Amino acid sequence: MLYDRSYMKKPYGGKSRSLIDKLIISLLVCFVIQLVVSMGSLQELHKGFLPSYLGYSSQALVDLFIWTPLTFTFFHDGPLSLIISLLGIHFMGRAIEHDIGSRNFIWTCFASALSGSTFWLIFHVGHPQPLMGATTLVMSFITLFCLRNPNRPISLLLLPIALKPRIVFLSLLGLELFGFVFYELRGNPSVNYSAHLGGMMAGAFVFWFMRTGRQFPSIVFRGRGPTRSAALKPSSGYAVDLSDQRALQEEVDRILDKINDKGFGSLSQKEKNTLDKAKGLLHRR
Repeated sequence: MLYDRSYMKKPYGGKSRSLIDKLIISLLVCFVIQLVVSMGSLQELHKGFLPSYLGYSSQALVDLFIWTPLTFTFFHDGPLSLIISLLGIHFMGRAIEHDIGSRNFIWTCFASALSGSTFWLIFHVGHPQPLMGATTLVMSFITLFCLRNPNRPISLLLLPIALKPRIVFLSLLGLELFGFVFYELRGNPSVNYSAHLGGMMAGAFVFWFMRTGRQFPSIVFRGRGPTRSAALKPSSGYAVDLSDQRALQEEVDRILDKINDKGFGSLSQKEKNTLDKAKGLLHRR
């Protein structure tokens, strides 16, 4: 499994859990529930109530189970598939959440699930077993990370080997295309290469979308007063008085909110300098 050492810490250092932590916990809870429902039988994980109503298939769409293009990512057909998904989400997903922010990360997950399930269904109409597993998300995260950081060295888990992301992406794409053409299309669907490729397409789309300078929309519930971020947003020409600890803390909170929403890459150089200065000043007091 690939990982980037610079993202091993939690993304924002906030008090609440990151989206990655919540996603990992959700996957573990869903697998335990799935195992309990199947009476502890690993061979029955892809059968029964949960896969029928929450897994993705053409029959699910016929039955108008419109939630299944998203919910299939929370269930797995075995512990190995779950472990691979958890490792990929922990290492690659954490880096992506830190890089693009919570809002864009959520949209990336939605796009990955929809793209992976749609591309899979094109080649599996009437397939008896439903699509399950979060590897579609993992493939999207890897693609997005590699495209955004083509030359940042990443390592193989447990091996002292550093690779460039662009090489990883091209190699992974080649392997997935090979498996899709020579295995899945020939009637050996043991690995859902088509869903993986759909996830990679979603990651490429998110990369292109954000490269143009755009951000995914957020759902805002309007209240009577301004939001915390709006209230703390400085006006043009605003300068923080570094000697005023309260004003400094408010500015740091605003910047952290911005990182959480849009990612560290959205910060201006002035905001990055403020964080660096605030770190030393607040620690000395």
